[in-house]
Amino acid sequence: MGALLPAHGVTRLVGIGPEISAEMSELKVKSEELKAGETAEEPTLLTFNSQLLTEFYPSTEAFLAQLNPADFAHETILVKGARRFGFERIVAALQAQQHGTVLEVNLDALGHNLQHFRQQLRPGTKLMVMVKAFAYGAGSYEVASLLEFQRADYLAVAYADEGIALREAGIGLPIMVMNPAPDAFELLRRHRLEPEIYSFEILEAYLATLPATDAPTPSFTNSPIHIKLDTGMRRLGFEEADVPALGALLRQHRARLPVAGIMTHLAAADDPAHDDFTRQQLAAFGRMARALEEALGRPVLKHALNSAGIRRFPEAHFDMVRLGIGLYGVDASGLDANALRPVSTLRTTISQIKTLPAGATVGYGRRGTATDAARRIATLAIGYADGYDRRFSSGAGVVLVHGQRAPVVGSVAMDMCMVDVTDIPAARAGDVAVVFGAELPLPLLAARIGTIAYELLTNVSERVKRVFVTE
Repeated sequence: MGALLPAHGVTRLVGIGPEISAEMSELKVKSEELKAGETAEEPTLLTFNSQLLTEFYPSTEAFLAQLNPADFAHETILVKGARRFGFERIVAALQAQQHGTVLEVNLDALGHNLQHFRQQLRPGTKLMVMVKAFAYGAGSYEVASLLEFQRADYLAVAYADEGIALREAGIGLPIMVMNPAPDAFELLRRHRLEPEIYSFEILEAYLATLPATDAPTPSFTNSPIHIKLDTGMRRLGFEEADVPALGALLRQHRARLPVAGIMTHLAAADDPAHDDFTRQQLAAFGRMARALEEALGRPVLKHALNSAGIRRFPEAHFDMVRLGIGLYGVDASGLDANALRPVSTLRTTISQIKTLPAGATVGYGRRGTATDAARRIATLAIGYADGYDRRFSSGAGVVLVHGQRAPVVGSVAMDMCMVDVTDIPAARAGDVAVVFGAELPLPLLAARIGTIAYELLTNVSERVKRVFVTE
């Protein structure tokens, strides 16, 4: 370790526990002896003391007792050790000083949810996972990296820049881009990104950027495409009447236009009231896909189901399914509530608590009022710029403080909001408030303001610090 750490650019080592303290201290002594002119079997020890700052503590408690978070400014810190050391206390102590609001992403829960859906699939069915919109707010690269490790088959993003960022971060999985812009087609191919083609205009624009079949071989290959069919969503996609002309075009350009997949988007796979409509969509998709495969002269990947559809329409798994909100712990089908684990927990801190007399008003527009008696009002370090929806104003929203619900008072502001902690006497400035998580589920909060869990997840601002945890 003494030789490897400085060789890889590590400049500081904090060792906690008697074993590492004894071993590294001995190494440090050997390094000092080498400087004094003695010889040793390992000459790289000469670099140990000069390039690597070291500190050793007998226990986590001893380290925390002297911790000054300012000493770790502008550093990237890896915290790693056995569970018995309780290093999460160190992480919490550092984070509390850096940012009042944190989104904690549990990678173990994410992996559990992935395996849950994978177990629902028929043998041979591939799994495409949605990491668009910053992986539903969780963090695109970190989630994509775990999915690659867990051997997902495909990733999907909304726009080219999301896919390019993943490629530049080293993600090698196939990536489908759902909303490709014509001015990004060359970049898509350069970064091996697979565009979703949903209209004749987009297809013609894409063909116009491809090299002719007799042109010199470019430095990158033509990316496969995914053909989007509109079977009832009525947003993007080729309609059934378009299939003959589309098939003719694909047949004409078969040599330079590889097709990876044919897909559709279900409008109401989560709602039993619309199951007949969903089955009509699936039947139309089957007809259209067969016609296009005949034009192509070969089978391709067919995919139609989202998280809810995976569970509710197992007969329509086809060759691949697209897992979205279910991966992040939200039950879209009504069948997985007890099986899925919440992935994200949004926490903030209490900045200050004030006791207001009866009749006092709180916040912008004086919309919060201590009407009947004196109330204890806590100001939280989160607002709508962090993604905390303004519709949570005036009691619509609640947070958890010491495990108890505290309702929002007055208007949610840009960087803060207020909650009533009168009935939580233990509440103090600096305490943690849970905005959503396992004990305050996203669907419950979404229902309070007439929206869906997707919106609350994806609205968490990128200025909110993400912390990724795993056992």
